[in-house]
Amino acid sequence: MPEVKKVGDGFFGSAGQGKCFPRLEELTFRDMPQWEEWSWADGRQMFPCLRKLQIVQCPWLKRTPPLPASLQLLSLCQVGLTEVPRLLEEIDGSSIGMTVSELKIYSLQVVELEDIPECEELPCLGQLPSLEVLRIERMPAMKKVGDGFFGSRDQGKCFPSLEELTFRDMPEWEEWSWADDRQLFPCLRELEIIQCPRLKRLPPLPPPLQTLHLHEVGLTELPGLWEGIHGGGNCITAALSTLRIRKCPNLRNLVEGLLSHRLPKIRDIEIAECAELVRLPVKEFKELTSLAKLSIRSCPKLLSMTRDGDNDILLPPSIKELVLSDCGNLGKLLPGCLHNLTSLTRLEIGDYRCIESLPATSLLHLKRLKYLKFWKCGELRSKDELLLNEGNEQVEGSSVTELCIDDTALFKVSLLRRTLPSVRALTISNFPRATMSDEEEQLLRSLTALRSLEFFNCENLQSLPRELHALSSLRLLKIIRCPKIQVLPEKGLPTSLTNLIFSYCHRMLREQLEKHLAEMKSSG
Repeated sequence: MPEVKKVGDGFFGSAGQGKCFPRLEELTFRDMPQWEEWSWADGRQMFPCLRKLQIVQCPWLKRTPPLPASLQLLSLCQVGLTEVPRLLEEIDGSSIGMTVSELKIYSLQVVELEDIPECEELPCLGQLPSLEVLRIERMPAMKKVGDGFFGSRDQGKCFPSLEELTFRDMPEWEEWSWADDRQLFPCLRELEIIQCPRLKRLPPLPPPLQTLHLHEVGLTELPGLWEGIHGGGNCITAALSTLRIRKCPNLRNLVEGLLSHRLPKIRDIEIAECAELVRLPVKEFKELTSLAKLSIRSCPKLLSMTRDGDNDILLPPSIKELVLSDCGNLGKLLPGCLHNLTSLTRLEIGDYRCIESLPATSLLHLKRLKYLKFWKCGELRSKDELLLNEGNEQVEGSSVTELCIDDTALFKVSLLRRTLPSVRALTISNFPRATMSDEEEQLLRSLTALRSLEFFNCENLQSLPRELHALSSLRLLKIIRCPKIQVLPEKGLPTSLTNLIFSYCHRMLREQLEKHLAEMKSSG
């Protein structure tokens, strides 16, 4: 309703009646760009049964009526409220000297505050007994979260029922203060803090926390658990199962804080794009006996300030997926990392120009490995002398079915060459040269089980492999963003092909592929 500017008595009805909207349970105002005023009579009971209130894209609305005690969900998005704190102060009674119990506000379970540009302080929500989900996003004027957010200091627990908490896109938020003697978020399971670049520290975390996601946050270190902070030491057992830390440019040390506690349930750790990160508790990783996924990417200073031999790393055999890319000195420990990963199904190694050797024996015992990816490993070569006594064990035992590389020169690495006969899907992306060498072309014939072949974003590649026709098991060929390839190989494509996918190709190649595709369909 783009023309509405005011909601008042005509909306509520006769002023002589006590209750307004006596049975209404859900109310939504959306996309009302001219709405400025919502007026009401103070003595009337409004929306006594309301459970859900949403106000979305009403940028000029400055205030709303008092909230009913029945409300379970409140969502305010893109509104011009300047009195959001006052709106919710009525809930905890701080503006009229009453307590939560006196007001009997027990129902509110979900609060979403999003894109409220004039709000400088968060409302008091910490004493709402039923609040389970709180999302606060795009509050550009807010700089501090403190006592006004948590509520009365004389109550021990804050947010006693909260399970999910999200702060997102708060560019000016600098300070989060709290009283050390209080239990904060005792039931919290998920905490997300995203795009809060000025925030320097977090309060102690509750042991029940299961998921922690930090993305573009100004932290210098991770917090610990609050029982550990208050005298429990590092013996507290945490319920954490997922930890994701991305783009935290001030973070230097992960040895202390959360990762110093026992984490028997943690299954997924991702640390990425932390440019100043130096210390990581690698020696303790072997104790993470439930860890299934470990990804460490773009942390170029990692382990740079430690002596050789101080960082021997043994990963737990529970790991199924491992990604290591541009991780400083951690790359030097890579062969040792793989020794006991008998459950590993997916391995990605990239951006390690310092890796000069990766023995074929590194994969010999990885009997469950299905997916293997290498990229930006230009110095990688194999120590062929380690293969002399291997016989055909690796060939027979290779379980790799999907291979992703950026250069077919890697075919010559013994570690990879021994996996080629089992590979069913091959992706070649960002190929750096104009053509493949003769040796690489011949090694292509080793892909006897190959059913899917993709060339992706190979901007320098000028021709497809001459031996492409020899891949007698190939069913699918994909060519995406390879603009310099103009023609198909002289000997054509494999007769086994049943599908062709191509886009962003040279015009001449596209015409040939379209013709070939039409012939395949007509003959099929």
